[in-house]
Amino acid sequence: MSQLKQMLNKAPVAPMFGHPASPAASGPNGPAPRGRPADPRKDSQILKAASRLFMENGVQATTMEQIAREAGVSKLTLYRRYADKNILFTAIVNEKCQHYLPEEIFDIAPADTPAEALTRVASGLISLITSEDAVDLNRVITTESAHNPQLTAQFYSSGPQRVRILMQEMMTSLKHSEKLAIDDPILAAEMFSALVVGSEHCKRCNMNIGPRPTSAQITAYVQKAVTFFLRAYQ
Repeated sequence: MSQLKQMLNKAPVAPMFGHPASPAASGPNGPAPRGRPADPRKDSQILKAASRLFMENGVQATTMEQIAREAGVSKLTLYRRYADKNILFTAIVNEKCQHYLPEEIFDIAPADTPAEALTRVASGLISLITSEDAVDLNRVITTESAHNPQLTAQFYSSGPQRVRILMQEMMTSLKHSEKLAIDDPILAAEMFSALVVGSEHCKRCNMNIGPRPTSAQITAYVQKAVTFFLRAYQ
């Protein structure tokens, strides 16, 4: 079992992909009786409505009642899917991460060269960090962190920690396949992440002080970062 899956099994909050089970979904005697199948369209409505309200008003100033009304669902439907705002915010983070940086892009196929695998991951990571969605989420979490440390911890688990673990697993795979001469996969993952996250593109977008990079600019930077990294491990 991977480190990421072990972390998810231990986590008491939302899983990485998809919405968390409501407390009403199970009990001391096992799962509750099945009702009508969940409508995935309602989840999409809820996440879109919550994201819009959180970005406009912040998490603290937004109520579950407002989210239900904005999403066009009942409060019962909302609470069945998301027990509180923290879990709902975490689900939004999960959705954004999966959209820009799906877990599958960290997998190393037998035919993959190290450069191909690293380029794929670095391109996805920069695209995520410099996206308008990520800038908005970072702004909200910075504001909320002073009075809601649990939300900050959940954000870290669903975003940065998820990427860190997947990166470590990718470096371990590159080591075991002998595609790269990596002695310490954890250190290699940290070094490669620093090359990507430490780019001027990412820093400026994190501070919301510059335009987002173009696809051509991302490609050019990623090629240089991957070439630099491979010099240390080939």
